[in-house]
Amino acid sequence: MAVPASLRLLGRAGGLENSDICGYYVHSGWNEGHATYLQVGSHTALMFRRGCWVIDRQGVQDSEMAVAWAKDNGALAPTASTFGPWFIWSESAQDFLADANLIAIDAPDVTFISRRSDISGEYHFAGLSDGSPYYANGDMLIRYHSEGRKWLVAGTEHKGNNCIAFAEAQDTPHPGFAFLKWHVWNGATGQWNADANCHCLAAPSVIHVLGRHAQACNARICGSYHLAGLREGRPLYLLPGKKAVIRYASETDRWLIDFEALAEPGILGRILQWALKMETGDAFSAFADARGTFHPGHVFLEWHVWETAQSRAVLDPCVRATSAPQKLQVSGRGHGQENGDISGDYFLVGLHKGWPAYQQRGTSMAIRREKKRWVIDREGLRDSLTCVAFAQATPGFQHAGDGGSQKWHVYDSRAACHALDVAIQVRADGPEESSTKRQRIECVSTSAHLGA
Repeated sequence: MAVPASLRLLGRAGGLENSDICGYYVHSGWNEGHATYLQVGSHTALMFRRGCWVIDRQGVQDSEMAVAWAKDNGALAPTASTFGPWFIWSESAQDFLADANLIAIDAPDVTFISRRSDISGEYHFAGLSDGSPYYANGDMLIRYHSEGRKWLVAGTEHKGNNCIAFAEAQDTPHPGFAFLKWHVWNGATGQWNADANCHCLAAPSVIHVLGRHAQACNARICGSYHLAGLREGRPLYLLPGKKAVIRYASETDRWLIDFEALAEPGILGRILQWALKMETGDAFSAFADARGTFHPGHVFLEWHVWETAQSRAVLDPCVRATSAPQKLQVSGRGHGQENGDISGDYFLVGLHKGWPAYQQRGTSMAIRREKKRWVIDREGLRDSLTCVAFAQATPGFQHAGDGGSQKWHVYDSRAACHALDVAIQVRADGPEESSTKRQRIECVSTSAHLGA
């Protein structure tokens, strides 16, 4: 049963009562045969209960209480295309009132890969335009052109159907579907070229494989793998400078780390050609059952690593693949305040209890997962409930950098307890852009109207 991995609840004006139900929700399970979503940074659940969709601040529970509800749309998830209005509780009216502006949309962040570096990279959800999501990466956008029913890759200065690349939308809610066929403008020839190596995917640009002991067989699998193409309808990741890839094998429904996939490390073009032509095989250094995932960067996947001495793959519970960012930034706590030193940059240093762990450089201050919480601990990566600050961890979310919606509590020595500090935000740092990435390619024309 395929449902969106995440939803964005949008449209409730900030000054209105119960506007805080808007936000980013991740798929966390099922209830009454329908998908359940939890808001990142809170207990709020969006779920199907007793014949209708409800939003419940207290989370997943069997209750008649809710802050909002909507009629059964006949689908497994409450997405906008199949949905009627939400009814939101009004304290003054003592009743649920319809809000036609509130919608739940399927709009994950996406990664665009192409031979053209100026349009490649991670694109993040930036809002809605004419009811469809649009995405931004610096001065580049991916947006929907309703008249032509196409997804466009264009600069912020491009208007109408003027763009650099496009794909027929085929009624997709967002551009990150692997089956979309992209065409790229060639300024030198003045033509639109179909490019089989050009893709927009709802997948992270980088996957980190962590946790294999340095002295163990096939410890070489650890590293940061970069999105390089598409194979068998799933993302293909490359370990730069090596022969290794992470690829999907449909015959076994597994993710494989194949360390001998490439005869020689090579440039992106040769790798993409290999992805299209490679014959199916079962060679691997490690594997994990896919379990319905579209990409391998999920910490719940269990990896079996090839042990030469045993001539078989053996489960290594310490190995995890994650899409967590390389750096998190904690802000909002003033240096003049008690425990103000928690603010700063934290860098990915490995795993702690199977979860991505971060640490400030030059100190032992760390961000780690402890049971159902993310904690900031001055004493580093240890097994302890004692910490300087904590926030509730959202099931299905792999790290603490949620963008600021989480409620962080910081220890207050005067009150001898942790107190809520609404100013604290923990944000994921985006991938660093090279000096050449944002430079436009100088040619006859880098973009064109679709009628060109």
